[in-house]
Amino acid sequence: MPGHAQRVKGIDPIRLNREIAYKGDIGQRRRNFCVKYIEKKKGIIKEMQADQIRAAAKDGETITCPKGCAYCCLLYMQASIQECEAIVYHLYQNESALATFLENYKDWRKKLRKNGDIFKKCAQSWLDKSADGAGEEEYKKFVEETKRYQGQNTPCPFLYNNLCLIYEVRPFTCVGTAASTPPEWCNPSNPNEPKIYWSRTSAVIDKSFYYKEIDGVVLAFMPIMVYGVLEDGYKMLSIVTGLKDLEKKALAEPQVKAVIKNFT
Repeated sequence: MPGHAQRVKGIDPIRLNREIAYKGDIGQRRRNFCVKYIEKKKGIIKEMQADQIRAAAKDGETITCPKGCAYCCLLYMQASIQECEAIVYHLYQNESALATFLENYKDWRKKLRKNGDIFKKCAQSWLDKSADGAGEEEYKKFVEETKRYQGQNTPCPFLYNNLCLIYEVRPFTCVGTAASTPPEWCNPSNPNEPKIYWSRTSAVIDKSFYYKEIDGVVLAFMPIMVYGVLEDGYKMLSIVTGLKDLEKKALAEPQVKAVIKNFT
């Protein structure tokens, strides 16, 4: 068996990684983790939305985000590796969502490269503002970089007809942004300043995982990380979590080896 299943010549890595994702003991633990995480996340999302409603009510306002409004989907989308795993699981269970994302992704990624991959500075500024001793200067830099990203006017690749393909499992970053002003004010080209109610959760700072606890919090640019897991499977998961033996152990499972053998 090759060292990396997804690198077998002549095999579609995305298809193969999907086939082996939940095979064997580790795969079953991976599936169970995702199912439980998604259920837990649904409750957290409701709490975050309730916080936004209460905050707006204190100001005598209401949240005005209607279904089909996708201006927030131009924002930088950060998520934990646990959230990304849950999104991958959701895609595997929803064929049309997976196909649409894969179709959107290449053009979306091409546009980002053309614009100089602004998201990289967003990621760095997020780390800077979250570091011990960070202050107003670091926060302002983060705001500046995220506005630059939004200014690209490049919709999230998980959008289809202005609706989110992963709405039930969308990142906490997406959930945590709501406005009480007219929806069109959130358009980057609109001269009016929207009133945003931010809601955050400590759930994003999570070290739990289905294989071993992660040594630190793993946050990434969500669409790219999700695509990376779809294409590189356990190899990507091993790299980003620091669990170096995860790929080796997962690919050594008899059920996984049998699937790979059938593919070759």
